[in-house]
Amino acid sequence: MKILYLIREDFNEIVSPAYYELIQELKNQGHKITVANLSGKFLDFKCIKIKQFKFIDYPFGFINRYLFGKAVFNSVNPEKFDLVLSSMAETLFFLHKWKIPKTAVIHDNFSERAEFTPLIGNFIFKAGFIPVPTQLKFAVLIDSFFQKYSMKKADGLIFLNKEEKEKEEKNTKAKCVVIHNGIYPEKFTADNSRINELKEKYGKKIVLFMARIELQKNPFLFLEAAEKLREKNCLFLMAGKGPLQKKVINFIREKNLSDKVKFLGWVNEKEKILLLNSCSVYVLPSLFEPVSVSTLEAMACKKPVIVSDTGGLKEIVDDSTGIKISSGSLDELVKAINFLLDNPKKADELGLNGFNKIKKEFSWKTIAEQYNNFFKGLINEK
Repeated sequence: MKILYLIREDFNEIVSPAYYELIQELKNQGHKITVANLSGKFLDFKCIKIKQFKFIDYPFGFINRYLFGKAVFNSVNPEKFDLVLSSMAETLFFLHKWKIPKTAVIHDNFSERAEFTPLIGNFIFKAGFIPVPTQLKFAVLIDSFFQKYSMKKADGLIFLNKEEKEKEEKNTKAKCVVIHNGIYPEKFTADNSRINELKEKYGKKIVLFMARIELQKNPFLFLEAAEKLREKNCLFLMAGKGPLQKKVINFIREKNLSDKVKFLGWVNEKEKILLLNSCSVYVLPSLFEPVSVSTLEAMACKKPVIVSDTGGLKEIVDDSTGIKISSGSLDELVKAINFLLDNPKKADELGLNGFNKIKKEFSWKTIAEQYNNFFKGLINEK
């Protein structure tokens, strides 16, 4: 099968590993993949460089995605391909005349993002005084509207969790399916000597939060739990970057938590794997979550996880692999952390069950086979 894969970005370590690993596995299964993006580069894949006029992404992200789709329509011959797979539904708006099946992965649920984004939004300051928006409520609402409108132009839509599929499938004639993200479990091993070094540095009991530092991931609930557990014999580590990181650093300083919480900022792939293998518990208390690759990665490292009972998290994690808390519940989060730290045998049991679940259900080979079956069905129908 000859697949045209649409993604505006070049490869980078923050955004693209899941995209790359999926199409790499599809390639391993015999498909011919061509990437269309703005740079004309995506690691070792054959690429088509798309020339597109660009606005500032915030608050004009939806316009950029539309213009990218229009540029693809003007510069790519669809007769060379059997199917289009896009990382952005909006790019399909201008491709609806193409006769080949057009599919998109719905990576975000904008309606919930809009619900939790403050009315005024979040800003960062450039040059010390120039406010630059990173999230504006009206921009997220516009994104939501145009994504949903564009979904009507698709032949197939891949959702990352059942909740979002059930919410959106009634608004489109596209064939809809749920396929979770995957990982390569074998990647997530670390040298025991390095694990011991890290534990010597931070202590043997580490509670880890590793995610983008933004409202969605609810980092302040993690910090509030650390404050409640100030006297507990453990250290809270935070890794990631995002629009709220300065507020996180200020919170740690103002609450005198610098001995209890260490903010590491962004970490590279090797550091990430080491941290996941060294922690006692992994925590992700998201307000909403289409899917969480970091939770899959923690489970691949045989770690018990504590997550919010929302979106894709409640489908990934069950009672045999971790603990689910009500979204936003500080009391439940504190109780869950306490329980796992005080019951290491139970924590190990949950971690091992999670590892086995990842190998069975969430390896990229298994996930790519689900994509393959979905694509075959669309092509046969078309």
